[in-house]
Amino acid sequence: MEPIRIAQVVGKMMNGGVEAVVMNYYRHIDREKVQFDFIVDEDSTIIPREEIESLGGRIFIVPPYQKLNKYIPSLIKLFKENKYKIVHSHINTLSVFPLYAAKRAGVPVRIAHNHSTAAKGETKKNILKYMLRPFAKVYATNYAACSEYAGEWLFGKKSMERGEVTIFNNAIDLDKFKFDENVRNEVRKELGLEGKFVIGHVGRFCYQKNQEFLVDIFEEVYKQNPNAVLMLVGDGPDREKIEEKIKKLSGGGNSFR
Repeated sequence: MEPIRIAQVVGKMMNGGVEAVVMNYYRHIDREKVQFDFIVDEDSTIIPREEIESLGGRIFIVPPYQKLNKYIPSLIKLFKENKYKIVHSHINTLSVFPLYAAKRAGVPVRIAHNHSTAAKGETKKNILKYMLRPFAKVYATNYAACSEYAGEWLFGKKSMERGEVTIFNNAIDLDKFKFDENVRNEVRKELGLEGKFVIGHVGRFCYQKNQEFLVDIFEEVYKQNPNAVLMLVGDGPDREKIEEKIKKLSGGGNSFR
């Protein structure tokens, strides 16, 4: 018996949080019963094609959602050709567009999955989110969210109270993060951090991650312990601003990396 194929609309794959969550679930589901097809914008930067295909999944590239006149017709055609029974969209308030296409294509199960809310520091994005929020349930048959707060923000308090929103906690594979002293020593040696007190942070450089405040905290830590090193791992729109702040505070030193 062929597995059920679910079209997972993930937008732009850039190795970010939403894509990581979907991939974590994909690696651990019973793929003999359920398979994922990933619907990805053509301006994505990191697509784990080899892993997805090795697991039995497929990748379909579509125009970016900014080009709605091409995006929606491409999705309608794709959904019809593959005769999907389920389309699961992970692009938050923007899900209205692929779910509209899914309805036009006759897809019976259309899932809107919210992974975020409006946040300070993203004025343009917030304007778009608030404009699209009233349409969140128009084309969806099922609602999902990563938390109760995210569910209530997009689908409303009454939908939450009626139990209409399924909460999917963002699961991770704990084995990948188990402490390994050998790996620790190797990485410290490779980065020249032997004997150092290291504070690390992994995350996109953006307002929500608040690296600016973390740098301020580390400045105080460094005053008390000059052997301390702060390592910031990631990229994003605020990276240049954070780097400039670090340069001013460190005076060209190497305590920030």
